[in-house]
Amino acid sequence: MSIDASVLERVRDEARRLGVRWTIQRQAILELLANCGEHITAEELHRRVARQDHVISPATVYRTVNMLVEMSVVSKRNFSDGGASFEWNLSKRHHDHLVCVDCGGITEFQDESIEDLQIAIAKRYDFELGHHRLDLFGRCSACQRLAKEKR
Repeated sequence: MSIDASVLERVRDEARRLGVRWTIQRQAILELLANCGEHITAEELHRRVARQDHVISPATVYRTVNMLVEMSVVSKRNFSDGGASFEWNLSKRHHDHLVCVDCGGITEFQDESIEDLQIAIAKRYDFELGHHRLDLFGRCSACQRLAKEKR
């Protein structure tokens, strides 16, 4: 799946404005992020991009991902292990996360009743809500089964 031309143009223009040269390597990083459909660490992103370009450095991946975060094309998330993961920001509806503290699995979900409740709480406290995020930590069903089997 190729990346939308308007998104590519926006990112290239913003990179130029920041004084960053747009390269084939940066293009590969952008496309992988746009198409991976999951939360991904910079290390895993580097491993995957390195399959296409064996000389790409981890520093190039880190710099590119941080630039994309600055552009709001990618979101940076810090879940339970303290390490950062990244997810494509564009063309995704707002969602929240269930994070497994054992395996690190992340399940995205949307629930309008939670959204409505957050708006009501902000209104109750006369708080102008800009944005929010909800990350719930616990054990996924597979890790619950494994824990029961070990007992």
